[in-house]
Parts: sequence; structure tokens; C-alpha cells
Amino acid sequence: MKSFGVVVFSILAAIGFSGCIQDEKVVKLKPDGSGTFEETFVIGHQALAQMKQLSEGFGALGKNFGKGGSSAFKVLDEEKLREAEEKLGDGVKFVSAKAVTTEGGEGYSVVYSFSDINKLRLEQNPAENLPAAASAMRMSKGKKESIKFDFKKGSPALLTVKMPVPKDSDLKDRAQLPSGQGDMAATMMQQMFKDMKVSVAIEFQGRIAESNAEYQDGSRVTLVEMDFNKVLSDPEKFKALLAAQPKTIEEAKTLVKGVDGMKAETQPQVTVTFE
Repeated sequence: MKSFGVVVFSILAAIGFSGCIQDEKVVKLKPDGSGTFEETFVIGHQALAQMKQLSEGFGALGKNFGKGGSSAFKVLDEEKLREAEEKLGDGVKFVSAKAVTTEGGEGYSVVYSFSDINKLRLEQNPAENLPAAASAMRMSKGKKESIKFDFKKGSPALLTVKMPVPKDSDLKDRAQLPSGQGDMAATMMQQMFKDMKVSVAIEFQGRIAESNAEYQDGSRVTLVEMDFNKVLSDPEKFKALLAAQPKTIEEAKTLVKGVDGMKAETQPQVTVTFE
């Protein structure tokens, strides 16, 4: 049985980028297997300013070497969002995109349609969606964390969500705090992940008849939801979470429910029947 540390740290390690990112991904599924994928992605003001400076710096460097420099930094790059159709899967089509401005930062909201959820490839790693102009940041991207789907039509229809399962060998070192360094690690985490929010959910266009999902609210199933300000607000509890090495999924579930701001589906497969 994989430890809870692997489940949580697969998400933390995949982010591979400092805080100030808010990323919400929602799949809206119809009973025939089609639907939409909607994402709202916001970068904090400070990180945004750093990206713009990097973009300008690389542009000047390119000109000095006679290569014309890089294009201007854009948070909302519609051309790149359109190109993402292929990455998201066969039959996925760009629908619309708009700029988003919040108190904390700037970003975009984008909508794609898909004809068959079986072909939809969904990444839970928010760093995958950094604007292309932030090329210097791409070095810090984590491994791909693909969520896959197996849909069968019927009355009711059946959706099986296959969660990414990392190798223990890849993350076992990250799932442990060095002896005597708990306070230092917690402080670093507070700085890195301040204001970060990550969520992945599925909204079913119909009534859910049965599901083994741990986090269901009406017709919405949440696969991942992390509000790092809440998670980090209790350093002692968070240090205990990092250091814990439960042997069973039941122990893992207890730890998840004990941390405010954290929801993480610990089952490798989530099944939902709906109509």
C-alpha cells in the first residue's frame, strides 16, 4: 500500500513552482460522454512582475546575439491556448478565453469542448499551464501527472477516473522531513506556497446514482482541492502531516480530514454512475 506521503507529495512535487498560483480545473460531463473542460488560471502580482522582467531580459539577450529577441510576455496568450487542443486530446476544441483580474493577480479563463471524455488528457500539475513566454520557468516544471478517464454509455452511464499513481521510489525522500528540521521546512513551505490554490473537479450534467468518491457534493466530485494558506496556517499539524508514514489508506484518509484546506482523492480509481 502506498503511503499518504506519496499521494500528497505527488501533487506538491508536481507543482514545481513557487506560490502565487491559483488554478481551478473543472470537467463538465454529459451523459453521452461529451462536455467541456474549463480552467481558470491566475498568477500573483509579484510572480507576474518577475516573469515580465525575465521575458524582457531574454528578449534583450536574443537581440544581442542577432536572434531578434523573444516575444512580449502575455498572461493570456490565445494562440497558445488554441494550440493546447492537441495536448488535451483528440476531439478537443478551443471555445473561448478571456482575461481574469483578481485582487491577488492576473490570469485567464479558458473553455474547451470535447466529444469523448475517453480521449481527454487532463494534467493536475498547474505549472504545465504557465504562459509560453515564461520560458525560464519551464525548467522548474514537475513530472506529468495525468488523470485518465474510462467512460461507458448507458442508463445510468459509468465513468471511471484513473488517478495518477507515482512510484514510491520517486518520492520517498520528499515524503520525509530531515530530523530536527521540521520548523525550517515548514517556514520554507509557507514562503513557497503562500496564496496557492489548486483544484480539480468533475461536474456531472445529471444525477449521480452511485459513487465511491471521497468528496462528493451533489453532482460535483472533487479530486484535488488544496488551499495552501489554510494548510499552512497550523504549522504543527502540517509538520506532523509531512512526517507521517501511514501504512493503510484508512490512516491516510484520517490525516487528510484532519488538515483544513486539503482534499486529495487517495483511491487509484474513482467510479461514478449518473443519469
